Amino acid sequence: MKVVRLVGKEQIRVEDAPDAQLQSDDDAIVRVTHSAICGADLLPYHGYTPGFEFGTIPGHEFVGEIVAVGDRVTAVKPGMRVVNTSMTSDGTCRHCRAGRPTQCENRSLFGYSGVYPRLDGGQAELVRVPFANRSLFEVPEGVTNEQAVFIADILPTGFAGVRRAGVGFGDVVVVLGCGPVGLMSIISSAGTARTVIAVDGVAERRELAEQLGATAVSPDDAPAAVERATAGLGADVVIEASGSVPAMKGAFDLARPQGVVSVIGAHFEPDFPLNNGTMFEKELTLVFSVGDPSRDRERLLAGIQAGSIDPSPVLTHSMPLDEAQEAYRAFDAKEMTKVVLTTA
Repeated sequence: MKVVRLVGKEQIRVEDAPDAQLQSDDDAIVRVTHSAICGADLLPYHGYTPGFEFGTIPGHEFVGEIVAVGDRVTAVKPGMRVVNTSMTSDGTCRHCRAGRPTQCENRSLFGYSGVYPRLDGGQAELVRVPFANRSLFEVPEGVTNEQAVFIADILPTGFAGVRRAGVGFGDVVVVLGCGPVGLMSIISSAGTARTVIAVDGVAERRELAEQLGATAVSPDDAPAAVERATAGLGADVVIEASGSVPAMKGAFDLARPQGVVSVIGAHFEPDFPLNNGTMFEKELTLVFSVGDPSRDRERLLAGIQAGSIDPSPVLTHSMPLDEAQEAYRAFDAKEMTKVVLTTA
C-alpha cells in the first residue's frame, strides 16, 4: 500500500509499505478514500510534539470502506462506508465507564506518537483501526465523504468548545483563530449566539468566516470590535481556537467579568504564564476541550443530513495522496484552509 510518513522535521515522504493487517479481534482494516490534514498534524511536522517517533504515518481524520474485521467486531462490517473517531478508547476503563472516553487509560490518537502510544494514521491507502466497534461509525446516506471527514475530529471539537462554554441565546462569542477548527466553532455558534466575532490575520479565512455568519476582524481590530458589540462589557465567551500563546493571552482581556475562555486549540506549553490577577479579578472560567466524536457524531451527522449544518465550505482543497508533501507545505503556509488527501 502507499503511505505518507513524517520522516523528519518538516520532511514528508510518500512511499510503499506492507498492507495494514488485523492484529487483534477488535481491529478493522479500512480502505481510505479521504484523509484530512489537521492543524494538530503540524505540531509533529515542526518538531513540537514531545517524543514523536519519526516514521509515523500521520492522519487522524479519515473516511473509507471497511475491507476486513476481527472476530469481535460487530458494530460495523465489510463494505460499510465509515468515518473514524480521531482518538481510540477501549470502553472498559474507569474513564470510559464514567463517560469520559477522551481520557481513556488506553487511548491513542491516530497518526501520533510520543504524547500518546504510537498509532499509525489514515494518510494511507489502508489503515488498521483498533477498538473498531467504538472507533468507526457508518456514514449515513445523504452525507458526502467530504462532509463526513469533519466528523472524525474538528466538527466535534468546535462543537465541544461551544457546548462546554455554555453558549446561550443572545451571547456575544469571540472565536480567536479562523483555521478549520475555529470555523467549526463559528458553525456551532451560529443561530444561538447574538453575535459571533471571528478573529484572524489571514484575509481569506476572514472571508470564509463571514460566509458562515460571523463578523470577521483582524487581531488588531478585535478589542474595538468586542467593545462595539458589547458596549464595553466584553464577550460572554471567548473560544481560543488557534493554539497560539498570543491568542491565549488575548482571550482573557476580551472576556467580560465572569465570562468563559474556552480553549480548543492544541497546546503543549508546560510553562504558560497564566495571568492569575486578571483571572481572579474578572472571575473568569477557563476550560479546555478535546472533541468527543463518539459522543456527538450522531447528532452532528443528523444535522448534516437535515441541512442545518454543512462544514464542507471549509474544505478548500483536495489533492492526491502522492502530493502530500506539497499539501503539507501549502497548508502550513496558510495557502489552504482545509485539505484532504484522496486515494481514488
